[in-house]
Amino acid sequence: MNQNLKKLRQPMSDAPTQVEENSFLSRARYPKGKRSLQAILDATYEIVVSEGLAGASQEAIARRANVTQSAVRHYFPTKEELLLAFFSVGVERLQAIIDKKIAKEYSDPKTKLVAIAATHLDWISKTQDMYYFESSAFWGRNPGFQNLRGNWSQGLVKQYYKLIGEIQPNWSHQACEAASFQVLTLTLGSWTTIGSTRPVHRRHSTRTLKAMVLEGINKIISNTAP
Repeated sequence: MNQNLKKLRQPMSDAPTQVEENSFLSRARYPKGKRSLQAILDATYEIVVSEGLAGASQEAIARRANVTQSAVRHYFPTKEELLLAFFSVGVERLQAIIDKKIAKEYSDPKTKLVAIAATHLDWISKTQDMYYFESSAFWGRNPGFQNLRGNWSQGLVKQYYKLIGEIQPNWSHQACEAASFQVLTLTLGSWTTIGSTRPVHRRHSTRTLKAMVLEGINKIISNTAP
């Protein structure tokens, strides 16, 4: 299997779920159907990162997945429904990994917050840039995906806000809100500044750039005068 496909199916070594456990594959009741859906998932990823959304027709996906077009349309009557389910899986997988981090026992909330941010940055560094760019393009025009990603971002910033309040109990609501927004901006902004097509610091490794971002996050949440 193409290594890029493996990154979407299980993008990190500590991925908490098997690939069958997501809303995309839950559309099939039986193992054969799940295998067909997995082939569709793989084919969609390969086409999206190599040809873009324009090339991801149901016909092309069916041909690449070695399934019939009627099989694709059985689960996803339209291309838009297929792409919505496909991109939603990426959000689900990242959230599942972050949830696993939150559930772990940490000595303090600062360690937990930094672990969540580091997990997000690891996901970014292991994801094809084209997948993110095409995902953003789809996000810009699909209300369902806008709502999903909006809710996800809101949930993440609330997690940051809660942890920052525990780290800095004397900070005001406004200070915690500002800091949580800054942390979210640093992590989300890294989608364009850490990947292989980044416009700056190309001589640095992604590991070095990740460390830079985490240093900035540490400064934000350790600041005594927000």
